[in-house]
Amino acid sequence: MKKGLLDRIKKIKLISLDGDGCLFSYENVGSRFHSSWDALGFSYGLKDRWDERINIFYKKDADDFEWARRDVNDLKGRRVEDSLKILYPVPFCEGAKEFAEKSKERFVRGVLSTAIDLVVYKSKEELGLDFAFCNVLHRENGCFTGTHTHNVPIWRKHEKLPEICKRYGVKLEEICHVGDNENDIYVGRKAGLFIALKPKKQEVRKLAHYTADNFFDIMKLLKI
Repeated sequence: MKKGLLDRIKKIKLISLDGDGCLFSYENVGSRFHSSWDALGFSYGLKDRWDERINIFYKKDADDFEWARRDVNDLKGRRVEDSLKILYPVPFCEGAKEFAEKSKERFVRGVLSTAIDLVVYKSKEELGLDFAFCNVLHRENGCFTGTHTHNVPIWRKHEKLPEICKRYGVKLEEICHVGDNENDIYVGRKAGLFIALKPKKQEVRKLAHYTADNFFDIMKLLKI
């Protein structure tokens, strides 16, 4: 256990959860990130095209809005319901449902993720979470319009933290962030407690105050 960990835990009032590969994980669509975006593309036969874009845009100096814009444009006119057989039921990670149930009224809990609203809002509803920040795909008459609202840029998730603090009356040191990948690092550096859940990168593991294999581990740490 890292030095000072218990003191950090005592201060926590709010828990923010990464979505893709963390709260939920799409492991049957050939996605390197186990992401809802990739599951969506897979459901329409767009995997190869979207994988090519990952190779172009998954880097810190790339324009991730343009990446999302191109992917979302591929969805224009496609029926939303055709993706739901892949997206639902939401594949929650081990212990996520139990964590959500036991942590209710103990902490403010929610999702801070670049994932898509079809999955994030569904997760919020099913788990009874308190908030959800994610990227929103626009729909009309049951079809995608080919546009979206880019609420959570991939490398700037941390920019939502002041809004979360203001809305829920907490300080940064009272936030615990649970994440798995390198775009969680910026949030982890600002949060009072950073838990890496099955970290995908060694730098995530090194930065984390605690590393967990599942949500049951997190429950034990936070004494939920």
